Amino acid sequence: MKKLIVAFVALLTICPAWAQAQVRGIEIVQYGIYTADLQSSKRDVQGVKQSISTNFRLAATTTTVPAQLGLRFGIEYKVVGAPSGKTVSLKSVMVYPAVGLRSPAVSQPIFRNETTVTPKIGKITYEGYRFDDEWELVPGPWTIQLWYGDRKLAEKTFTVTAP
Repeated sequence: MKKLIVAFVALLTICPAWAQAQVRGIEIVQYGIYTADLQSSKRDVQGVKQSISTNFRLAATTTTVPAQLGLRFGIEYKVVGAPSGKTVSLKSVMVYPAVGLRSPAVSQPIFRNETTVTPKIGKITYEGYRFDDEWELVPGPWTIQLWYGDRKLAEKTFTVTAP
């Protein structure tokens, strides 16, 4: 009977691990300039527009992006892990060029923007940026990072060129 109780306690201890996602990494599937159907958008506290879009289509595979209003660039990625289809929480970070962005909504330059995204393991997901305002057209390196907890799992840098 004692062995049965020990086995039951051990089973209860490991069951929560079965339900949790096991994220092993992120695979960048495609990257470059995209088109998409804009559904809605709103500005965050820094004045950066956060958009909800659908129907992402890769227009050009490149890491060189012209600073042009309406242009969208980014990555398509897949979370590698188990169980397939499980939603995970990632931190998406956009690192702007060293001079930062000068939004009229804030007094200091913006050097990065962080959001939480919730992709599903094994499903291809898009993450990127769209130039909506003149003050965003800053040449230099723009980097997309994806973090799972304190682990950076993916990073892609684009060179934005002057219009």
